[in-house]
Amino acid sequence: MTQPSPSITDMIIETRGLDLWYGPVQALKQVTIPIRPHQVTALIGPSGCGKSTLLRCFNRMNDLVPNCRVEGEILYHGTNVNDPSYDVVELRKRVGMVFQKPNPFPKSIFENIAYGPRVHGEKHKGKLDEIVERSLRDAALWDEVKDRLGESALGLSGGQQQRLCIARSLAVEPDVILMDEPC
Repeated sequence: MTQPSPSITDMIIETRGLDLWYGPVQALKQVTIPIRPHQVTALIGPSGCGKSTLLRCFNRMNDLVPNCRVEGEILYHGTNVNDPSYDVVELRKRVGMVFQKPNPFPKSIFENIAYGPRVHGEKHKGKLDEIVERSLRDAALWDEVKDRLGESALGLSGGQQQRLCIARSLAVEPDVILMDEPC
């Protein structure tokens, strides 16, 4: 028995005819991809084929790249996030990203995790403590750092820094986490 085709409302992210240029160089050409919620979607391809570029489109990280131009649609829950009025801060809360190279903030382990919830309005120390512990547990890092939360995150090993960045993303409870070769 065949399943009915999913509708646009079934997709958490979808691109339609997505093109991207870095200056005169076209990095993405007519990319159309539907991504369903509650599933792992992997982008597989050779180095330099545009996987990271596409991931950065989903939460508009390419906005920060000089001479980058995007055309086409990037839909999140059916709404085009390329609309200039779209709240990019809220988008990046809902669609988090963990980069290939760990990028902990030059702050304590605790502050790395508490930063996002604070930016989004959480002020209560008890609640922040809960969020930090839960996020570090979910990223399998709590047992290694629970007695060192006040220490600099920059002192962690590379693998620990990567899990810290995953925990930092989890702390704001995103709908989607984009992971660019996080292992």
